[in-house]
Amino acid sequence: AGVAKPGAVYLHEADAEAWVRMVRVNLWAMTEVTAAVLPGMVERGRGAIVNIGSGAAEALPSYPLYSVYGASKHRYVAQFSRSLYVEYTGKGIDVQCQAPLYVDTKMVVSMVTWGGYVSQVVMPTPDAYAGAAARCIGHRYPFCLPNLGHRLQMCFNQFVPGRILVVLCFRETLQQRAMHLPRS
Repeated sequence: AGVAKPGAVYLHEADAEAWVRMVRVNLWAMTEVTAAVLPGMVERGRGAIVNIGSGAAEALPSYPLYSVYGASKHRYVAQFSRSLYVEYTGKGIDVQCQAPLYVDTKMVVSMVTWGGYVSQVVMPTPDAYAGAAARCIGHRYPFCLPNLGHRLQMCFNQFVPGRILVVLCFRETLQQRAMHLPRS
């Protein structure tokens, strides 16, 4: 699960309840469900927990206009999952953070402003991503980018200076913001 609403906004522009909803879904619900299923997995001596982070937040030095989303889906989810991986791998439980970049969902399509054609390698369908994601489970990777296109994008980002990534990202999120602002 994940919530990116209210979308590309400056922090002061959204009401506090929007941020509370995002934190409840992106952090609290994941933590609560994980805590609920772990005792049974420990008792059985096996299990798998897959938490979904954000490849966009992982790939970028900062995620302007998505500060709460980026912080919640990147730092918290990734660190939580990596820590649990260390704690529970010896108990037969595989914990991983999968961090997709763009997947062709309503949330993403409403955000992306590339217009025109986007390859399904770069933005796979939910079914294509789910198949790749399922194949990663059980391989003892605490962090995983299941989709080949996403791995290639992440590798590409390693060669682009952080300042350039931030400028490009901010430009994109400002365009998203402009598309979704109410017309007056």
